[in-house]
Amino acid sequence: MITDGDRFTVTVTDFDGVIIAELTRAAPGVRYVGNGRPSGPRPKDQDSSRKS
Repeated sequence: MITDGDRFTVTVTDFDGVIIAELTRAAPGVRYVGNGRPSGPRPKDQDSSRKS
């Protein structure tokens, strides 16, 4: 685990040191991290349900 100030990064590597994945975690005490989308169910696409 690598810490940089308030950021925590989990780095997954193989035995040769090649980075396989990097995951950034929220700082301790943060309860919610948004993903940029509004909450609730997604609206249905009006155009895809029409029959030609």
